[in-house]
Amino acid sequence: MTYKNSTELMQLNGVPIYMNDLAEACLRGRLNLFLQGDTGSGKTQLAQDVRSYYFGSGVGSGNLAKKVKEKFSDRLDPKAIEAIEATKYFPEDKTLFILGRNDMDTRELFQQINIGKLHQTPKYNLEPLVNPDTGELEYYYPKVNKNGVFVYQKLNEEQADRVKKELERIAGSTEHIKELTSKINTNLIVVDELPNCVPAVRAQLFNLFDGFVELNGKAYPIGNGYSVGIATGNIGQKFTESSNELGRALKDRMHVIVDTDYFTPKPSDTLEILANNTNPRVEFAQQTKATKDLIEEHKKLASREIHLEKLILANYLVHGLDYCSKGSKRKMKDAWPTQLESHEQGSDVGLILPVSTRAAKSIIRLSEALDDIVSEKQPDQSSKDYFDSMMQAFKFVSAYSGILNPSSVQANYNNDFYKALDAVISTTKTQYDEQKGAIAVGIEMAYEGKRESKILNKFTGRWEFMRDILNSISEKSKK
Repeated sequence: MTYKNSTELMQLNGVPIYMNDLAEACLRGRLNLFLQGDTGSGKTQLAQDVRSYYFGSGVGSGNLAKKVKEKFSDRLDPKAIEAIEATKYFPEDKTLFILGRNDMDTRELFQQINIGKLHQTPKYNLEPLVNPDTGELEYYYPKVNKNGVFVYQKLNEEQADRVKKELERIAGSTEHIKELTSKINTNLIVVDELPNCVPAVRAQLFNLFDGFVELNGKAYPIGNGYSVGIATGNIGQKFTESSNELGRALKDRMHVIVDTDYFTPKPSDTLEILANNTNPRVEFAQQTKATKDLIEEHKKLASREIHLEKLILANYLVHGLDYCSKGSKRKMKDAWPTQLESHEQGSDVGLILPVSTRAAKSIIRLSEALDDIVSEKQPDQSSKDYFDSMMQAFKFVSAYSGILNPSSVQANYNNDFYKALDAVISTTKTQYDEQKGAIAVGIEMAYEGKRESKILNKFTGRWEFMRDILNSISEKSKK
Protein backbone atom coordinates (compact mmCIF):
# COMPACT_ATOMS: atom_id res chain seq x y z
CA MET A 1 0.00 0.00 0.00
CA THR A 2 1.04 3.62 -0.57
CA TYR A 3 -0.69 4.88 2.60
CA LYS A 4 1.62 4.63 5.62
CA ASN A 5 0.59 4.98 9.24
CA SER A 6 2.27 3.15 12.12
CA THR A 7 0.14 4.80 14.80
CA GLU A 8 -1.72 2.19 16.83
CA LEU A 9 -5.49 2.39 16.94
CA MET A 10 -5.76 -0.27 19.64
CA GLN A 11 -4.21 -3.42 21.07
CA LEU A 12 -6.09 -6.72 21.25
CA ASN A 13 -4.49 -9.61 23.16
CA GLY A 14 -1.22 -7.67 22.97
CA VAL A 15 -1.45 -7.39 19.15
CA PRO A 16 -1.31 -3.84 17.73
CA ILE A 17 -4.03 -2.89 15.24
CA TYR A 18 -3.31 -0.17 12.68
CA MET A 19 -5.43 1.82 10.23
CA ASN A 20 -4.81 -0.68 7.41
CA ASP A 21 -5.94 -3.50 9.71
CA LEU A 22 -9.15 -1.66 10.56
CA ALA A 23 -9.85 -1.10 6.86
CA GLU A 24 -9.34 -4.81 6.17
CA ALA A 25 -11.58 -5.72 9.12
CA CYS A 26 -14.33 -3.59 7.56
CA LEU A 27 -13.92 -5.40 4.23
CA ARG A 28 -14.05 -8.82 5.91
CA GLY A 29 -17.10 -7.83 7.91
CA ARG A 30 -18.71 -6.08 4.94
CA LEU A 31 -18.94 -2.89 6.97
CA ASN A 32 -19.07 0.57 5.42
CA LEU A 33 -16.22 2.84 6.52
CA PHE A 34 -16.26 6.63 6.73
CA LEU A 35 -12.89 8.38 7.01
CA GLN A 36 -13.29 11.92 8.31
CA GLY A 37 -10.49 14.39 8.86
CA ASP A 38 -8.64 17.46 7.69
CA THR A 39 -7.75 17.95 4.07
CA GLY A 40 -4.57 16.19 2.94
CA SER A 41 -4.61 13.73 5.85
CA GLY A 42 -4.46 10.67 3.56
CA LYS A 43 -8.13 9.70 3.58
CA THR A 44 -8.47 9.46 -0.19
CA GLN A 45 -5.13 7.68 -0.50
CA LEU A 46 -6.21 5.01 1.99
CA ALA A 47 -9.53 4.58 0.17
CA GLN A 48 -7.77 4.22 -3.19
CA ASP A 49 -5.23 1.82 -1.69
CA VAL A 50 -8.06 -0.40 -0.48
CA ARG A 51 -9.67 -0.15 -3.91
CA SER A 52 -6.49 -1.16 -5.79
CA TYR A 53 -4.87 -3.46 -3.20
CA TYR A 54 -7.89 -5.66 -2.56
CA PHE A 55 -9.94 -5.35 -5.73
CA GLY A 56 -7.42 -4.46 -8.43
CA SER A 57 -7.70 -1.73 -11.02
CA GLY A 58 -9.24 -3.72 -13.85
CA VAL A 59 -9.38 -2.33 -17.40
CA GLY A 60 -12.75 -3.90 -18.14
CA SER A 61 -14.20 -7.31 -18.82
CA GLY A 62 -13.13 -9.87 -21.39
CA ASN A 63 -16.70 -11.16 -21.69
CA LEU A 64 -17.48 -9.15 -24.83
CA ALA A 65 -14.27 -10.31 -26.52
CA LYS A 66 -15.13 -13.90 -25.63
CA LYS A 67 -18.52 -13.55 -27.31
CA VAL A 68 -16.88 -12.05 -30.41
CA LYS A 69 -14.46 -14.97 -30.62
CA GLU A 70 -17.23 -17.55 -30.31
CA LYS A 71 -19.38 -15.84 -32.94
CA PHE A 72 -16.70 -14.99 -35.50
CA SER A 73 -14.01 -17.61 -34.87
CA ASP A 74 -14.16 -18.76 -38.52
CA ARG A 75 -13.37 -15.23 -39.77
CA LEU A 76 -10.60 -14.23 -37.35
CA ASP A 77 -6.92 -14.55 -38.20
CA PRO A 78 -4.46 -16.05 -35.64
CA LYS A 79 -3.29 -12.62 -34.43
CA ALA A 80 -6.83 -11.49 -33.70
CA ILE A 81 -7.57 -14.73 -31.82
CA GLU A 82 -4.40 -14.31 -29.77
CA ALA A 83 -5.33 -10.72 -28.92
CA ILE A 84 -8.81 -11.79 -27.83
CA GLU A 85 -7.34 -14.62 -25.73
CA ALA A 86 -5.25 -12.05 -23.85
CA THR A 87 -8.38 -10.33 -22.59
CA LYS A 88 -9.07 -13.15 -20.14
CA TYR A 89 -6.18 -11.76 -18.11
CA PHE A 90 -7.92 -8.38 -17.87
CA PRO A 91 -9.81 -8.37 -14.58
CA GLU A 92 -13.21 -6.76 -14.61
CA ASP A 93 -13.21 -3.56 -12.59
CA LYS A 94 -15.65 -4.29 -9.77
CA THR A 95 -15.12 -0.99 -8.00
CA LEU A 96 -16.91 2.31 -8.35
CA PHE A 97 -15.37 5.70 -7.56
CA ILE A 98 -17.80 8.57 -7.02
CA LEU A 99 -16.73 12.15 -6.39
CA GLY A 100 -19.31 13.82 -4.18
CA ARG A 101 -21.09 16.55 -6.12
CA ASN A 102 -24.50 18.17 -6.03
CA ASP A 103 -25.69 17.15 -9.51
CA MET A 104 -25.11 13.43 -8.93
CA ASP A 105 -27.75 10.81 -9.72
CA THR A 106 -26.38 7.47 -8.54
CA ARG A 107 -29.02 5.50 -10.45
CA GLU A 108 -27.51 6.61 -13.75
CA LEU A 109 -24.39 4.63 -12.87
CA PHE A 110 -26.29 1.36 -12.91
CA GLN A 111 -28.52 1.67 -15.97
CA GLN A 112 -28.08 2.57 -19.62
CA ILE A 113 -30.20 3.05 -22.70
CA ASN A 114 -29.84 0.26 -25.29
CA ILE A 115 -30.72 2.01 -28.56
CA GLY A 116 -30.69 -1.34 -30.34
CA LYS A 117 -33.79 -2.39 -28.46
CA LEU A 118 -35.76 0.40 -30.12
CA HIS A 119 -35.66 -1.53 -33.39
CA GLN A 120 -36.60 -4.78 -31.65
CA THR A 121 -39.78 -3.35 -30.13
CA PRO A 122 -42.87 -3.70 -32.35
CA LYS A 123 -45.00 -0.60 -32.89
CA TYR A 124 -48.75 -0.92 -32.71
CA ASN A 125 -51.61 1.49 -32.70
CA LEU A 126 -55.37 1.22 -32.84
CA GLU A 127 -56.55 4.00 -35.14
CA PRO A 128 -60.07 5.35 -34.52
CA LEU A 129 -62.49 6.27 -37.26
CA VAL A 130 -65.05 9.07 -37.00
CA ASN A 131 -68.64 8.12 -37.74
CA PRO A 132 -69.84 10.99 -40.03
CA ASP A 133 -73.45 10.48 -38.96
CA THR A 134 -72.95 10.60 -35.18
CA GLY A 135 -69.53 12.27 -34.90
CA GLU A 136 -68.41 9.56 -32.44
CA LEU A 137 -65.12 7.66 -32.51
CA GLU A 138 -65.41 4.03 -33.52
CA TYR A 139 -62.81 1.25 -33.56
CA TYR A 140 -62.61 -1.62 -36.05
CA TYR A 141 -60.34 -4.59 -36.58
CA PRO A 142 -59.78 -6.64 -39.75
CA LYS A 143 -61.15 -10.20 -40.01
CA VAL A 144 -62.17 -12.73 -42.63
CA ASN A 145 -65.88 -13.66 -42.56
CA LYS A 146 -67.34 -17.11 -43.19
CA ASN A 147 -67.49 -16.42 -46.92
CA GLY A 148 -63.74 -15.72 -47.00
CA VAL A 149 -64.27 -12.03 -47.54
CA PHE A 150 -61.95 -9.52 -45.79
CA VAL A 151 -64.12 -7.17 -43.65
CA TYR A 152 -63.79 -4.80 -40.67
CA GLN A 153 -65.49 -5.78 -37.42
CA LYS A 154 -66.61 -2.98 -35.11
CA LEU A 155 -65.46 -3.11 -31.47
CA ASN A 156 -67.63 -2.02 -28.61
CA GLU A 157 -66.24 0.39 -26.00
CA GLU A 158 -65.14 -2.34 -23.59
CA GLN A 159 -63.43 -4.35 -26.35
CA ALA A 160 -61.68 -1.27 -27.70
CA ASP A 161 -60.34 -0.38 -24.25
CA ARG A 162 -59.03 -3.91 -23.69
CA VAL A 163 -57.33 -4.01 -27.10
CA LYS A 164 -55.70 -0.60 -26.59
CA LYS A 165 -54.18 -1.69 -23.26
CA GLU A 166 -52.81 -4.89 -24.80
CA LEU A 167 -51.30 -3.03 -27.74
CA GLU A 168 -49.63 -0.56 -25.38
CA ARG A 169 -48.14 -3.49 -23.45
CA ILE A 170 -46.76 -5.08 -26.64
CA ALA A 171 -45.38 -1.80 -27.93
CA GLY A 172 -43.50 -1.22 -24.67
CA SER A 173 -42.08 2.10 -23.48
CA THR A 174 -38.76 3.80 -22.89
CA GLU A 175 -38.38 1.68 -19.74
CA HIS A 176 -38.03 -1.43 -21.94
CA ILE A 177 -34.89 -0.08 -23.60
CA LYS A 178 -33.15 0.50 -20.25
CA GLU A 179 -30.85 -2.19 -18.96
CA LEU A 180 -28.46 -2.72 -16.06
CA THR A 181 -24.79 -1.93 -16.61
CA SER A 182 -21.92 -4.13 -15.40
CA LYS A 183 -21.62 -1.79 -12.40
CA ILE A 184 -24.32 -3.87 -10.73
CA ASN A 185 -21.44 -6.33 -10.05
CA THR A 186 -19.54 -3.70 -8.03
CA ASN A 187 -17.96 -5.00 -4.81
CA LEU A 188 -16.53 -1.71 -3.52
CA ILE A 189 -18.05 1.76 -3.75
CA VAL A 190 -15.78 4.69 -2.85
CA VAL A 191 -17.42 8.09 -2.34
CA ASP A 192 -14.85 10.85 -2.05
CA GLU A 193 -15.77 14.13 -0.31
CA LEU A 194 -19.19 12.81 0.72
CA PRO A 195 -20.16 15.78 2.97
CA ASN A 196 -19.84 18.17 0.00
CA CYS A 197 -23.08 16.76 -1.42
CA VAL A 198 -26.35 18.46 -0.54
CA PRO A 199 -28.68 16.33 1.66
CA ALA A 200 -30.91 15.37 -1.30
CA VAL A 201 -27.92 13.82 -3.08
CA ARG A 202 -26.55 12.18 0.08
CA ALA A 203 -29.93 10.51 0.55
CA GLN A 204 -29.35 8.63 -2.73
CA LEU A 205 -26.40 6.90 -1.12
CA PHE A 206 -28.55 5.24 1.58
CA ASN A 207 -29.45 2.37 -0.75
CA LEU A 208 -25.92 1.99 -2.13
CA PHE A 209 -24.47 1.72 1.37
CA ASP A 210 -27.19 -0.82 2.19
CA GLY A 211 -26.10 -2.91 -0.80
CA PHE A 212 -28.78 -2.32 -3.41
CA VAL A 213 -29.92 0.18 -6.01
CA GLU A 214 -33.53 1.12 -6.71
CA LEU A 215 -34.45 1.47 -10.39
CA ASN A 216 -38.01 2.13 -11.51
CA GLY A 217 -39.44 0.88 -8.24
CA LYS A 218 -37.44 -2.36 -8.17
CA ALA A 219 -34.49 -3.14 -5.90
CA TYR A 220 -31.39 -4.77 -7.40
CA PRO A 221 -28.67 -6.19 -5.10
CA ILE A 222 -25.18 -4.88 -5.81
CA GLY A 223 -22.10 -7.10 -6.07
CA ASN A 224 -23.87 -10.48 -6.06
CA GLY A 225 -24.27 -10.35 -2.29
CA TYR A 226 -21.02 -8.59 -1.41
CA SER A 227 -20.66 -4.83 -1.64
CA VAL A 228 -19.10 -2.42 0.81
CA GLY A 229 -18.75 1.35 0.84
CA ILE A 230 -15.88 3.60 1.84
CA ALA A 231 -16.50 7.34 2.07
CA THR A 232 -14.20 10.24 2.89
CA GLY A 233 -14.89 13.80 3.90
CA ASN A 234 -14.14 16.83 6.01
CA ILE A 235 -16.74 17.61 8.66
CA GLY A 236 -17.34 21.24 9.65
CA GLN A 237 -18.36 24.53 8.08
CA LYS A 238 -14.74 25.66 7.77
CA PHE A 239 -14.32 23.17 4.92
CA THR A 240 -17.42 24.05 2.87
CA GLU A 241 -19.74 26.97 2.23
CA SER A 242 -22.51 25.45 4.35
CA SER A 243 -22.97 23.08 7.25
CA ASN A 244 -22.35 19.50 6.12
CA GLU A 245 -23.33 17.36 9.10
CA LEU A 246 -24.14 13.91 7.73
CA GLY A 247 -27.18 13.20 9.91
CA ARG A 248 -27.87 10.24 12.19
CA ALA A 249 -29.47 7.99 9.52
CA LEU A 250 -26.51 8.17 7.14
CA LYS A 251 -24.00 7.85 9.97
CA ASP A 252 -25.76 4.69 11.10
CA ARG A 253 -25.22 3.24 7.63
CA MET A 254 -21.55 4.25 7.67
CA HIS A 255 -21.00 1.44 10.16
CA VAL A 256 -17.48 2.48 11.20
CA ILE A 257 -16.39 6.12 11.41
CA VAL A 258 -12.73 7.00 12.00
CA ASP A 259 -11.30 10.44 12.72
CA THR A 260 -8.05 10.31 10.78
CA ASP A 261 -6.82 13.47 12.54
CA TYR A 262 -6.85 11.55 15.83
CA PHE A 263 -4.64 8.76 14.48
CA THR A 264 -2.22 10.72 12.32
CA PRO A 265 0.90 9.06 10.88
CA LYS A 266 4.06 9.27 12.99
CA PRO A 267 6.90 11.61 11.94
CA SER A 268 8.86 8.55 10.76
CA ASP A 269 5.91 7.67 8.46
CA THR A 270 5.85 11.19 7.07
CA LEU A 271 9.62 11.07 6.52
CA GLU A 272 9.27 7.86 4.50
CA ILE A 273 6.29 9.18 2.53
CA LEU A 274 8.11 12.39 1.56
CA ALA A 275 11.41 10.65 0.83
CA ASN A 276 9.84 8.11 -1.53
CA ASN A 277 7.49 10.39 -3.44
CA THR A 278 6.76 14.10 -3.52
CA ASN A 279 3.80 13.76 -5.88
CA PRO A 280 0.86 15.40 -4.03
CA ARG A 281 -1.65 13.43 -6.07
CA VAL A 282 -3.23 10.13 -5.07
CA GLU A 283 -1.13 7.09 -6.00
CA PHE A 284 -2.54 3.73 -7.09
CA ALA A 285 -1.24 0.55 -5.45
CA GLN A 286 -0.84 -2.77 -7.21
CA GLN A 287 -3.28 -5.54 -6.41
CA THR A 288 -1.89 -8.02 -3.89
CA LYS A 289 -4.93 -9.72 -2.36
CA ALA A 290 -7.46 -11.57 -4.48
CA THR A 291 -11.04 -10.30 -4.32
CA LYS A 292 -12.30 -13.88 -4.35
CA ASP A 293 -10.28 -14.74 -1.22
CA LEU A 294 -11.55 -11.64 0.57
CA ILE A 295 -15.17 -12.50 -0.19
CA GLU A 296 -14.61 -16.08 0.98
CA GLU A 297 -13.21 -14.74 4.26
CA HIS A 298 -16.33 -12.61 4.61
CA LYS A 299 -18.64 -15.58 3.97
CA LYS A 300 -16.89 -17.65 6.64
CA LEU A 301 -17.11 -14.79 9.13
CA ALA A 302 -20.79 -14.09 8.35
CA SER A 303 -21.81 -17.75 8.76
CA ARG A 304 -19.99 -18.28 12.06
CA GLU A 305 -21.97 -18.67 15.29
CA ILE A 306 -21.57 -15.69 17.60
CA HIS A 307 -20.30 -16.35 21.12
CA LEU A 308 -22.99 -15.76 23.76
CA GLU A 309 -20.76 -13.33 25.67
CA LYS A 310 -20.69 -11.02 22.64
CA LEU A 311 -24.45 -11.22 22.29
CA ILE A 312 -24.96 -10.26 25.93
CA LEU A 313 -22.54 -7.34 25.62
CA ALA A 314 -24.35 -6.18 22.48
CA ASN A 315 -27.64 -6.32 24.40
CA TYR A 316 -26.10 -4.20 27.14
CA LEU A 317 -25.20 -1.55 24.54
CA VAL A 318 -28.74 -1.62 23.09
CA HIS A 319 -30.80 -2.02 26.28
CA GLY A 320 -28.48 -1.42 29.25
CA LEU A 321 -27.35 1.99 27.98
CA ASP A 322 -31.01 2.90 27.46
CA TYR A 323 -31.72 2.76 31.20
CA CYS A 324 -32.15 5.94 33.23
CA SER A 325 -34.24 7.18 36.18
CA LYS A 326 -37.02 8.11 33.75
CA GLY A 327 -37.12 4.54 32.46
CA SER A 328 -35.90 4.80 28.86
CA LYS A 329 -33.71 7.38 27.16
CA ARG A 330 -35.28 6.52 23.80
CA LYS A 331 -38.74 7.32 25.12
CA MET A 332 -37.49 10.62 26.57
CA LYS A 333 -36.52 11.72 23.05
CA ASP A 334 -35.48 15.42 23.09
CA ALA A 335 -35.90 15.61 26.87
CA TRP A 336 -32.64 13.65 27.16
CA PRO A 337 -30.30 14.61 28.80
CA THR A 338 -31.63 17.90 30.20
CA GLN A 339 -34.54 16.29 32.08
CA LEU A 340 -32.43 13.60 33.77
CA GLU A 341 -31.83 13.63 37.51
CA SER A 342 -28.93 15.92 38.39
CA HIS A 343 -26.67 13.06 39.52
CA GLU A 344 -27.22 11.31 36.16
CA GLN A 345 -26.34 14.30 34.00
CA GLY A 346 -22.72 14.09 35.10
CA SER A 347 -22.43 10.32 34.54
CA ASP A 348 -22.47 8.14 31.44
CA VAL A 349 -26.29 8.18 31.69
CA GLY A 350 -26.21 11.77 30.45
CA LEU A 351 -23.24 11.19 28.18
CA ILE A 352 -24.41 8.51 25.79
CA LEU A 353 -27.56 7.13 24.18
CA PRO A 354 -28.02 3.41 23.50
CA VAL A 355 -26.75 2.06 20.18
CA SER A 356 -29.23 1.05 17.50
CA THR A 357 -29.80 -2.57 16.56
CA ARG A 358 -28.02 -1.88 13.25
CA ALA A 359 -25.04 -0.47 15.15
CA ALA A 360 -25.03 -3.51 17.47
CA LYS A 361 -24.77 -5.77 14.43
CA SER A 362 -21.89 -3.64 13.13
CA ILE A 363 -20.11 -3.89 16.49
CA ILE A 364 -20.39 -7.69 16.55
CA ARG A 365 -19.28 -8.00 12.92
CA LEU A 366 -16.28 -5.67 13.42
CA SER A 367 -15.34 -7.53 16.62
CA GLU A 368 -15.40 -10.85 14.72
CA ALA A 369 -13.22 -9.46 11.93
CA LEU A 370 -10.72 -7.96 14.39
CA ASP A 371 -10.53 -11.31 16.22
CA ASP A 372 -9.66 -13.01 12.91
CA ILE A 373 -6.91 -10.49 12.12
CA VAL A 374 -5.44 -10.87 15.61
CA SER A 375 -5.51 -14.67 15.24
CA GLU A 376 -3.59 -14.42 11.97
CA LYS A 377 -1.01 -12.08 13.47
CA GLN A 378 -0.65 -14.22 16.60
CA PRO A 379 -1.67 -17.82 15.74
CA ASP A 380 -0.56 -19.26 19.09
CA GLN A 381 -2.80 -17.10 21.30
CA SER A 382 -4.41 -19.22 24.00
CA SER A 383 -7.70 -17.40 24.42
CA LYS A 384 -9.73 -14.50 23.05
CA ASP A 385 -10.79 -11.49 25.07
CA TYR A 386 -14.33 -11.08 23.80
CA PHE A 387 -15.00 -8.08 26.03
CA ASP A 388 -11.97 -6.19 24.75
CA SER A 389 -12.67 -6.78 21.05
CA MET A 390 -16.36 -5.88 21.51
CA MET A 391 -15.51 -2.65 23.33
CA GLN A 392 -12.91 -1.63 20.75
CA ALA A 393 -15.44 -2.30 18.01
CA PHE A 394 -18.00 -0.29 20.01
CA LYS A 395 -15.53 2.59 20.19
CA PHE A 396 -14.96 2.83 16.44
CA VAL A 397 -18.57 2.23 15.49
CA SER A 398 -20.04 4.70 17.98
CA ALA A 399 -17.67 7.60 18.68
CA TYR A 400 -18.97 9.71 15.78
CA SER A 401 -22.31 7.97 15.22
CA GLY A 402 -24.32 10.70 16.96
CA ILE A 403 -25.12 8.88 20.21
CA LEU A 404 -22.74 10.92 22.38
CA ASN A 405 -23.94 14.14 24.02
CA PRO A 406 -21.74 16.73 22.24
CA SER A 407 -22.03 19.39 24.97
CA SER A 408 -20.91 16.88 27.59
CA VAL A 409 -18.02 15.72 25.39
CA GLN A 410 -16.91 19.31 24.94
CA ALA A 411 -17.25 20.27 28.60
CA ASN A 412 -15.79 17.13 30.19
CA TYR A 413 -13.50 15.61 27.56
CA ASN A 414 -12.15 18.63 25.67
CA ASN A 415 -14.22 17.63 22.61
CA ASP A 416 -12.38 14.30 22.43
CA PHE A 417 -15.03 11.78 21.37
CA TYR A 418 -12.69 8.80 21.69
CA LYS A 419 -11.79 9.77 25.25
CA ALA A 420 -15.51 10.05 26.06
CA LEU A 421 -16.07 6.53 24.68
CA ASP A 422 -13.14 5.27 26.73
CA ALA A 423 -14.92 6.61 29.85
CA VAL A 424 -18.12 4.77 28.86
CA ILE A 425 -16.12 1.58 28.25
CA SER A 426 -14.45 1.92 31.66
CA THR A 427 -17.85 2.16 33.36
CA THR A 428 -19.13 -0.75 31.29
CA LYS A 429 -16.18 -2.90 32.37
CA THR A 430 -16.86 -2.12 36.04
CA GLN A 431 -20.53 -2.97 35.55
CA TYR A 432 -19.75 -6.16 33.62
CA ASP A 433 -17.15 -7.42 36.10
CA GLU A 434 -19.69 -7.01 38.91
CA GLN A 435 -22.31 -9.00 37.02
CA LYS A 436 -20.18 -11.72 35.35
CA GLY A 437 -20.69 -14.22 38.13
CA ALA A 438 -24.46 -13.74 38.21
CA ILE A 439 -24.61 -13.92 34.40
CA ALA A 440 -22.74 -17.23 34.36
CA VAL A 441 -24.98 -18.75 37.05
CA GLY A 442 -28.11 -17.38 35.36
CA ILE A 443 -27.19 -18.85 31.97
CA GLU A 444 -26.41 -22.25 33.48
CA MET A 445 -29.76 -22.17 35.25
CA ALA A 446 -31.63 -21.11 32.11
CA TYR A 447 -30.10 -23.87 29.95
CA GLU A 448 -31.44 -26.36 32.51
CA GLY A 449 -34.89 -24.91 31.92
CA LYS A 450 -35.05 -23.37 35.39
CA ARG A 451 -36.10 -19.96 36.69
CA GLU A 452 -35.07 -18.85 40.15
CA SER A 453 -36.19 -15.50 41.50
CA LYS A 454 -33.06 -15.30 43.64
CA ILE A 455 -30.93 -15.22 40.47
CA LEU A 456 -33.29 -13.12 38.34
CA ASN A 457 -33.54 -10.46 41.06
CA LYS A 458 -29.80 -9.82 40.78
CA PHE A 459 -30.44 -8.11 37.44
CA THR A 460 -31.80 -4.64 38.09
CA GLY A 461 -31.34 -1.19 36.57
CA ARG A 462 -29.34 -1.25 33.36
CA TRP A 463 -28.97 -5.05 33.64
CA GLU A 464 -32.69 -5.74 33.88
CA PHE A 465 -32.66 -6.85 30.22
CA MET A 466 -30.93 -10.06 31.37
CA ARG A 467 -34.19 -11.26 32.96
CA ASP A 468 -35.93 -11.45 29.60
CA ILE A 469 -32.92 -13.18 28.02
CA LEU A 470 -32.73 -15.81 30.78
CA ASN A 471 -36.50 -16.41 30.68
CA SER A 472 -36.31 -16.87 26.90
CA ILE A 473 -33.41 -19.36 27.14
CA SER A 474 -35.26 -21.23 29.90
CA GLU A 475 -38.42 -21.53 27.81
CA LYS A 476 -36.50 -22.81 24.78
CA SER A 477 -34.57 -25.26 26.95
CA LYS A 478 -37.82 -26.74 28.29
CA LYS A 479 -39.08 -27.33 24.78
